[in-house]
Amino acid sequence: MVLVVAVAGCAKGGAPPNTAATPAGSATVAEGETGPAAAPPGPTPDQPASAPPRAEDGQPPVAPVAPVTPGAPERPGPPLPELRAKTFGLHVGGSARDAAARDAFLKALERGSWRYLECYQLVESPGSEGTFGADLRVDGQGGKPSVKQVRTKLKGAEFRSCMEQALASTKFDPTPSGRSVVVSYSLKFSFAW
Repeated sequence: MVLVVAVAGCAKGGAPPNTAATPAGSATVAEGETGPAAAPPGPTPDQPASAPPRAEDGQPPVAPVAPVTPGAPERPGPPLPELRAKTFGLHVGGSARDAAARDAFLKALERGSWRYLECYQLVESPGSEGTFGADLRVDGQGGKPSVKQVRTKLKGAEFRSCMEQALASTKFDPTPSGRSVVVSYSLKFSFAW
């Protein structure tokens, strides 16, 4: 399974999002504002000079104004690439080696894929690609595993801790043999450039 997160930037040029371009010498009207600035002084470009100004429910016409996000910087450049977290390896030890048991472990781990992507935000070097692996001891009755032997080259103590917690929160069904098993699992973080 491949889980993809799209991170998009703003297009280069033009007005920043949530702002409206205002021609020189014209005024904008804040929502709920009244007075001379609230009504256009004459016909708008889409109205003939003889047409009366449009009004709804007897209220004076009000120019629409896009909401402005103060301090929101424009982000020039192309959109950011998609981050993917894909299963890189899975080995089940101490249990029958049948495909159905392996698939059950894999499905349980992949249900938490969104957590792994959230943990990636804590990597010390954003944009790094790499794997994260650990051994999970699953009790014969199922439930949440204990996490041991963490393996990764992705840096960041917070990232590592987050990943350990994400894996430890996985809920497994009882094992087919009824005995404890060790599941060695790894996943790869990569970008679609």
